[in-house]
Amino acid sequence: MLPNDNKLPKYLSKIGSEKTLFNINNVKPEIDYIFIFEGPIDSCFVQNGVGVAGIQENSDVLFTSKQKQQLSIYPFHKRIWVLDAQQQDKAARNKTEKLIEQDEHVFIWPDEYGNKFKDFNDMAIALGTNEIPYKFILKNTYTGLKAKLKLNVT
Repeated sequence: MLPNDNKLPKYLSKIGSEKTLFNINNVKPEIDYIFIFEGPIDSCFVQNGVGVAGIQENSDVLFTSKQKQQLSIYPFHKRIWVLDAQQQDKAARNKTEKLIEQDEHVFIWPDEYGNKFKDFNDMAIALGTNEIPYKFILKNTYTGLKAKLKLNVT
């Protein structure tokens, strides 16, 4: 046992090791959503944001077994994927299409933001803010046929 494990890092990344969710320790149970970002930095700007440390755009695998275990602590939270702007990032667009096929809830960047900002970090810096309200994500979250239609007009 390591002494004073409160001082241990909450997120470890080691070559060849299984990825964990960044920021999972900051999820608030009173917010009914977990927002899943590709990268850890973007997840810092939204309450209940977690980072998966990269996506594989053509893979059907969403989480490592460790990440699944971490998410199992919150079985009643709705998961919403928040990737980089689909207007600017082809991998994010492809992964969004894949997530829609898997019946996941996805954030689709509104054009006025997606054409201007690459990701949440870029948007927060430009807007001079440390937090982006999660209701912005909820307002632009889609699933199923609505998600397919919305993505096709973006």
